[in-house]
Amino acid sequence: MKVLAAALLLLCVCRLQAALVRRETAAEEAAPPAVDDFFTRHFQSLSNFMTKDLPEKLKTEELRSQAEAYLDRANKQLAPLAQELRSNFLGFLSSLLDLGKGEAQP
Repeated sequence: MKVLAAALLLLCVCRLQAALVRRETAAEEAAPPAVDDFFTRHFQSLSNFMTKDLPEKLKTEELRSQAEAYLDRANKQLAPLAQELRSNFLGFLSSLLDLGKGEAQP
C-alpha cells in the first residue's frame, strides 16, 4: 500500500513538474510577439484616442467657445441696462435725500 501511495505521489509530482516546464517554454515563446503586442496596444490606444477621446475634447472646446460668445453678447446687451438702472437708482436716492432735507427745514 505504501508503495502504491509513493508511486502515485511520484507520478503527481512528475506531472506537475512537466506542466511547469511547459508553461515556462510557452512564456519564453510568447516573448517575441510581445514587441508586436506592444505596438498593437499603442496603435489601438492611439486609434481610440483619435476616434473617441479627441472628438469629445473638441466638442468640449466648441461648447466652451459658444458659452464665452453667449456671455460676451449678454454682457454687451446688459451693461447699458445695468448702467441706466444704477443711475436711476442713484437719482432716486438723491431725490429721497433732497425730500428729507426739505422736510427737515421749516
